[in-house]
Amino acid sequence: MAPDQPRRFYIITSPRTGSNLLLKILALEDQPNVAFRRNGGYFFMPLVLLKAELRCSWKHVEQLSADQKAHVEECMKSCFNEFNDHIESAGSEGKIVVVKEHSNFLTDPVAKTRFLYGEESIIQEMPWTLRGPNELVRTTSRSVLNETILSDEFLNTWRPVFLIRHPALSFPSFYRASVRADGEEFTKSTPGRRACQMVMTMRWTRKLYDFYVDSFKECNIRADQETAEATWPIVLDADDIMTEPAVLVKLCNILGLDSDRLRYEWGPSNQSRPLWAQAFRTTLDSSTTIITTKVAGNVNIDEEGKKWKEEFGEEDGQMIENYVRAAMLDYEFLKSKKLRL
Repeated sequence: MAPDQPRRFYIITSPRTGSNLLLKILALEDQPNVAFRRNGGYFFMPLVLLKAELRCSWKHVEQLSADQKAHVEECMKSCFNEFNDHIESAGSEGKIVVVKEHSNFLTDPVAKTRFLYGEESIIQEMPWTLRGPNELVRTTSRSVLNETILSDEFLNTWRPVFLIRHPALSFPSFYRASVRADGEEFTKSTPGRRACQMVMTMRWTRKLYDFYVDSFKECNIRADQETAEATWPIVLDADDIMTEPAVLVKLCNILGLDSDRLRYEWGPSNQSRPLWAQAFRTTLDSSTTIITTKVAGNVNIDEEGKKWKEEFGEEDGQMIENYVRAAMLDYEFLKSKKLRL
């Protein structure tokens, strides 16, 4: 990041990791040096909603109709343009950019297809990349670790903060919210299963983390000198967000935020939300403080698996357990890199 560029911090999350809680505590709307974004970011949420509306979220990219492809392409460019407008507006005001996005929202359609249908399932489609405003290209000229729709060059203008949570809490929580949002019939359908498979993985977060490690290694980037013990990329564990206020103070010092403005109590939300959004925000919207019962602690997956089978049925409970176990290697690795006091 060049000295004349605005300070940009990208909080990379995944569903049910406590990212809305993190933003609630950071209270970015009360940070005078931050360009505030309602809902904290989610610039590519319209793309996710459009794909759901077009019923193509889970489709093989080479089986998209011409109409579906055209709508998705235009939406991708529109999302990126709004994102770029926010960055430029912050720059003109001399403010810090702090935004978040779920890593699966950023995943390239070709990478998704390979994940869902197999590495050899792509015949000719090349990765989709947003190279600039209104510029969406098909290209292989990017890092093999970059499986997003964003270019290497754009990603490298950011300092990333990865938020993780134990899969034994985040995955079943996502499944419950999906049933509330989409109904049990859809969630148990083949498209619903594929939607769950896309989210109940830590692949996208780990890939993007590895991309940044590789990229930063080349230019020997560290955090600012006054916090030199914290190296980029930064990893936060959801348990620490709920139980270790000093970790958030340290994060504020690294990002240049005022830690005196951190908020640990608030009133219940009366914000009107679509039904699908309510399904994913029920706990936080009705809360007035941090709910520490959501802490993972020491998890016994064998015991949790029995509970999932009882709650969701044998087949779905086993599916969740399989996804949790498959994600543990990435989770434990990322947890070993977390920000410490």
